[in-house]
Amino acid sequence: MRTAALLAAGVAVEACTLTQQGCYVDSISDRLYDTFLPELNGQTQDGCAIACDSLGFAFSGVEFGNQCFCGNSAPDASKKISDDKCKAMKCPGDKTEDCGGADAILINKQNCEGNAPNKQACMTEKSKGYGFCDPSKSIDERIDDLVSRVTVEEMVAAVVPDAALGSLCHCHTQGVPSLDIPDYTWLVETNTAVASDCIAPGKCATTFSGPMGMGASFNKTSWTLKGRVMSTEMRAFYNAHWHRSNIGADVLITGYGPNINIARDPRFGRSSELPGEDPFHSGTYATHMVTGMQEKDSAGHPRMLAYLKHFTAYSKEANRGHDTYEISKRDFFETYLPQYEMAFTKGNATGAMCSYNAENGAPSCANGWLLNTVMRGMWNRPYSHITTDCGAVHNMRGPPLNLNSDLNATVATFNGGTDLEMGSNLTSANLLDAYQRNLVSYTTIKNSFIRAYRPQIMAGRFDPIPSTEWNKIKIADVVNSTYHQQVAQEAAQQSLVLLKNDKSFLPLKKGVNLAVVGPMGMTSQGLLSDYAGDMQCFSGSGNATGKKYDCIPTIFEAISRENTNGQTVGSMGVDVNSTDTSKIAEAMAQAKGADIIIAVMGIDKTIEHEGHDRPDTKLPGLQESFLSQLLALNKPVVLILCNGGALAIDNFITGPTSIIEAFNPSTQGSKAIALTLFGKNRFGKLPVTMYPHDYISKQNMSNYDMAKSPGRTYKYYDGEPLFPFGFGMSYTTFDMSCTLSSKQLPAVIKCTIKNTGKYDGEEVVQVYHSVGSDIRSKLSYAVPKRSLINFERVAAPVGGSASTSFAVSLSDFLVVDQSGAKTQFHGTHNIIISRGVGVDVTFTFTL
Repeated sequence: MRTAALLAAGVAVEACTLTQQGCYVDSISDRLYDTFLPELNGQTQDGCAIACDSLGFAFSGVEFGNQCFCGNSAPDASKKISDDKCKAMKCPGDKTEDCGGADAILINKQNCEGNAPNKQACMTEKSKGYGFCDPSKSIDERIDDLVSRVTVEEMVAAVVPDAALGSLCHCHTQGVPSLDIPDYTWLVETNTAVASDCIAPGKCATTFSGPMGMGASFNKTSWTLKGRVMSTEMRAFYNAHWHRSNIGADVLITGYGPNINIARDPRFGRSSELPGEDPFHSGTYATHMVTGMQEKDSAGHPRMLAYLKHFTAYSKEANRGHDTYEISKRDFFETYLPQYEMAFTKGNATGAMCSYNAENGAPSCANGWLLNTVMRGMWNRPYSHITTDCGAVHNMRGPPLNLNSDLNATVATFNGGTDLEMGSNLTSANLLDAYQRNLVSYTTIKNSFIRAYRPQIMAGRFDPIPSTEWNKIKIADVVNSTYHQQVAQEAAQQSLVLLKNDKSFLPLKKGVNLAVVGPMGMTSQGLLSDYAGDMQCFSGSGNATGKKYDCIPTIFEAISRENTNGQTVGSMGVDVNSTDTSKIAEAMAQAKGADIIIAVMGIDKTIEHEGHDRPDTKLPGLQESFLSQLLALNKPVVLILCNGGALAIDNFITGPTSIIEAFNPSTQGSKAIALTLFGKNRFGKLPVTMYPHDYISKQNMSNYDMAKSPGRTYKYYDGEPLFPFGFGMSYTTFDMSCTLSSKQLPAVIKCTIKNTGKYDGEEVVQVYHSVGSDIRSKLSYAVPKRSLINFERVAAPVGGSASTSFAVSLSDFLVVDQSGAKTQFHGTHNIIISRGVGVDVTFTFTL
């Protein structure tokens, strides 16, 4: 309903037309409508109607103040009661409005054609006359008009968190009440799913495989589709005025993810959030995912606004927020910055969350060289919007800066290039004071205000409702739809890496006698990565404490369903990390009675997670001894690994018949694993190096020098990996042949992949650059053994071929020197074409 209170607050006026059907008796034992929505944020009759409409229902009912029900038929007239019964309780979002009573539901029939998305601006008659609300004007003209109407006090209020509006970490900022611009909620994670509450059974955000698995696919199309799926669902939640699992936090259009810090060290607690160890690979992942997220409608409105995490060099949890690392210019521009440069300049990311750590004594969120000189200057991204990680401004009161006041922390943050504080509110009380003391300039505050509002104008938040095509997206049509599940399932199949397959033991034939044992085979929650979304399964609780995982099949359950006409038994055997031996006997008995053992081992979020690095990379608890007992049975053992950071399985490479790396397979992963065991052949490649166990005793986790022995990643590691970056087998076999168009640059390399095996298959063709020994001998510093410069995933049926081409130019031969500059060295350069297995093809150039 269009209440005076909503208009006065400048809140977007919902356009639902409600036809009241009356008050009806409604009890738990005899519900009029079966679809019950979790608690709405500030429920009103309109809010309930909008949510029900987005789910495809024609009727909505409010009851008990904060309860919302949806249905598709008119209520039974025999259950109608006095309207006074539905006046017993008021709506939390509008205390003047009736929201039913105890066992009394007030029912409306709604027409929500053209309803406004949440927090929409330019909705009042007064505001519609402003230039910033006029879509016929250019973005610059609209921003200039907005800035001209806003005082410095209003600018400050719009770029600092307001604790009165909600969680500091979710970061609620005031709008501009004088211009009828509503407040805004910034933080919604979008690394693996849209962080949101489930709105109804089967209507939870689509959750993808963990980013490390997504990285393993080396599939650019899949990464674009992931971004498209997530942004489509985000718009649907936004249009429905939906919220996160914390009902006070709305799902709007700013999404934080992808996280593209490199997987620098396998012990890093947040490895499960990352796509891999190579900057070019991670940058390509981000470019395509962000492109999918920010696809534009015909009027040029991006579907959402994508923010990268965590800018930059964040890969250690111990002492985070007060840690600083010595990083050379060479390491910056070779390892810690290229993926962000690609995501900004090629993917056009809207902004980024700056990281907790400091580089060379300067915290990322107050590092003017990083945020202003490099990102906004060298990369020409003047409007990129930077927000802090939660509590990063408060951290500046301690090491390494040890600032002596909240005021000085505020000054360092804004003058260092950050635009918005999250997780603490030091700037709320101090930014205006800093301006009045001439410690932070008007221009700095104005630029932060512009960088906050410019992308929102571009995304249609200030435009007439019909002009943005994305405003028509409804939850019923897209959230966890059949198509979105298919996209996630295909991504999950391509996230698996076949590390070993003796005598082509896999795939299995259905109807076999299997024992699925191991802690990761019997878990649902344990299959998820960090930031896998707020909720994956509907619970109806409306908050995170009511989380359920019963909609996620375990690996055991999925294998059992797929093994038709066979026998499948399962048991944990051991926990992920304990000394409990009580379940081993049962598991061993099952293994002894089976013909084939599927051992599913690994780590979950109790071992690696935000705030906690792994002290060890081997299988924790009793998993290694249990696996040894299984191998001692002398039966075929298929080892499946589930993890974020890579595991050191030195002692278990020779024993198992086959090994599959599954990373964090997530909601679709169990089915993908089962389909793959029985014949699907869509394997990926390792996006990280799998180091031997002694690596962690040789490599200090605080060492950020990539080349320092024993070296980091495939570029510099001087030992023998268990499995190298880019490695991955297939059920079939391939031959690869490549031709070079010319020895003169630019040139084109064309490669043909022929399937010579028994199964349809997919292969990843990887292109690397490596300088020759003549160049290396003249340099006083190490350069990469080789560097990934391109890749493509291709599919070939049995007996068929697939071709792909790669353009090679002088820019592919550049090497980062000690000053951080990309330099072309005269001498021998090699372009190496690899499948990660088999024989590489090398073309040599002399410059």
